[in-house]
Amino acid sequence: MLPRMQTREFYAYLTRARRVLWAALRAVPEEDLSRAVIPSDGARCVKDLVVHVAVVEDGWVHGDLLREPFVAQTLGRPEPRSADEYWHHETEPLKDLLAYWEADESRPETFSPDEVLWHVMQHEVRHTAQIVLTLLMLGHTPPRPDLAFFAAR
Repeated sequence: MLPRMQTREFYAYLTRARRVLWAALRAVPEEDLSRAVIPSDGARCVKDLVVHVAVVEDGWVHGDLLREPFVAQTLGRPEPRSADEYWHHETEPLKDLLAYWEADESRPETFSPDEVLWHVMQHEVRHTAQIVLTLLMLGHTPPRPDLAFFAAR
């Protein structure tokens, strides 16, 4: 039976699933992570989705909820000046993109208001599913980040 999730428990699950996904991404060649396989004006490759998930958490949690400087600023990431700069990151090394995502989650644990955090967490679930599907389309075996697999651990 799956546990009934509260905000902290759900974020803890996402953090564990995120680690497994990051490890899998580190094993994929950079050129595959950069390959545009999603027909979209927005995210087109795995790297685009990696940055997008981090940007949304950074903006909603750091900028809006905590009223802190964005993690992107503290890492020296330039602010995007166009939709193209916001969405497309195929030329950046994965290690730099994951460093942003990792730094983004290292904020102090403040889980209020819950509505903002649930939005951010559900956003991540949707896009990590896209990353997993994109890895499958590229011929790689992605991890299974489903809650049921992590609840059993």
